[in-house]
Amino acid sequence: MFDGFLQRWRDWTGDKSLSDAIRAQLRRSGYAVHASQTRDVHLAAVERPGWVQVWTFRVETHRMSAAPNAQVPNAREPVLLYGVSLNDGRKTGTKVLLTEDEPTRRQQLEAWAEGLLRRPERR
Repeated sequence: MFDGFLQRWRDWTGDKSLSDAIRAQLRRSGYAVHASQTRDVHLAAVERPGWVQVWTFRVETHRMSAAPNAQVPNAREPVLLYGVSLNDGRKTGTKVLLTEDEPTRRQQLEAWAEGLLRRPERR
């Protein structure tokens, strides 16, 4: 019971605008939105007094198979996406990067978190 609670807490976004931005990016990128699960949400960096925040997360979802010679048309292909978001409550709103490549996420995280207060990565 306690382990389940900890997992839900670890996966909880807690910010509707961030959840909406993730869903919108999934939709734009051609991934299944309603079948997606956001995991390991982590506040990676923040700028005082807290308006600018950088979050990291993973998304488990499906990509629709659009190959014309696929054996099963419209088959769902599971995919794991690595995400990073930049949320500026004063100016730009929320920007989201979703990628299947973790080094790409790490590179974008370093760019967005430059000059901000960093939190250690969760293991």
